[in-house]
Amino acid sequence: MARKYPEKYGPLLLLDAGLITVFTAFLVIFMWVIIDSIDLFNPFDDYIDNFDYSDLVYSEMSRKDDIYTTDTNIYIVNIGDLSRGELAQKINIIEKFEPRVIGIDAVFKEPKTGNIQEIMEDMALKQALNAKPNIVMGSFGIYDEENPDKAVGIIRTNEFFGDLPYGHCELQNEPQTCREFDKFIRFTDSITNDTVTVNAFSAAIVSMYDNEMFLRFAKRNKKQLESVNYRGGSMPFIKIDYEDVNDSCNLSMLRDKIVLMGYLGMYKGAPMDTIDAFFTPLKRCNGYDAKGIEIHAHAISMIMNDDCLVTLEPWQNNAIAFIITFLFVLWLVYWYVFGAKFFDILSKPIQFLLIGVVLLISYYVMREFGIKVDMMPSGIMLIFCIEVLYLYEETLELFKIDSFITQTFKYTKDERNKVLRSIVRFEFIRNKFKRSDK
Repeated sequence: MARKYPEKYGPLLLLDAGLITVFTAFLVIFMWVIIDSIDLFNPFDDYIDNFDYSDLVYSEMSRKDDIYTTDTNIYIVNIGDLSRGELAQKINIIEKFEPRVIGIDAVFKEPKTGNIQEIMEDMALKQALNAKPNIVMGSFGIYDEENPDKAVGIIRTNEFFGDLPYGHCELQNEPQTCREFDKFIRFTDSITNDTVTVNAFSAAIVSMYDNEMFLRFAKRNKKQLESVNYRGGSMPFIKIDYEDVNDSCNLSMLRDKIVLMGYLGMYKGAPMDTIDAFFTPLKRCNGYDAKGIEIHAHAISMIMNDDCLVTLEPWQNNAIAFIITFLFVLWLVYWYVFGAKFFDILSKPIQFLLIGVVLLISYYVMREFGIKVDMMPSGIMLIFCIEVLYLYEETLELFKIDSFITQTFKYTKDERNKVLRSIVRFEFIRNKFKRSDK
């Protein structure tokens, strides 16, 4: 027959589990504040900030070519170190094959005023950019020095080249891995005092390609940050080197597609470099991380396929961590009282098994449902909850406090009153420093 506990201890079981969970949360917060504020712990701080369990999902996706096929709606053309005149020639050749949108990840801040050749190249580029109304230019935000997250202006292509549509190209890569981008940036125009909204480069391209797709993306939530749902497979997009864009080439596959022109390397077959390079969750066979234009391609593909991630807010992740820890502690407290014989032996293996199960569930939820849950708070709280349980039980035992976890000690009323008097008189502290008579 199963052992039962008195009904009066039922509410105390919930109280004990709740207090242990709260104390565990306070411990984690305290440790986080210490790690975040002391320079000595910067390596731990950087590791925690840069860790994201969802990276394992993308690492697996990169190896599954049979599931994740190449997106043939988007083509990437490397512009390398082309001059403005050479870039104009490539644009003119691509335009012959009637792509629906051409996105150029570049900014031409000023027209050149040097020799006649540079002036002629600028004129050729201006003509190429304005030949058809299907070009979106890149731009970069200007940010407040005291508040780096606050935009105060925009750097865009000079009006000499035409009043071209543009989107901002910034990508979020703090501290290291690029997982997010700003859907838009806003700032107040210093002349008109109007609020100016600049959409992301990827969003501006989708807006020109299909405005309904863009509106669906813009209305899904009001958050500024958007997670990049990277596309799987070893070749998510087809890349074309600028050497292969010439008068004799056949680029008919570009018709009615999106063509992104940006930096992939200095020239065809060039060794990898760090220009416009980002760390990403994707696993590359040659260790090469994505260039900015490739990440924009992933963002565009995500928007067009309506495959955006649902990223939980920090408070939601913390709430999940608290609930999981509370339920685990609830079971632990009961087992600690009625199964103490095996508690010390099995509690740790079960603890780490549960952490593994929680991480696997988050992995499955993201892969199958596109919901991104940060399980770092849950994992950390589960690691420390057993230690807090021991400390909590020792504290109750020291002060002879009657609770579910101390019910087997059966404290009398006189014992509890004696301890209470010692607490009020601070005798429990003085006794520690009392000189021995020996």
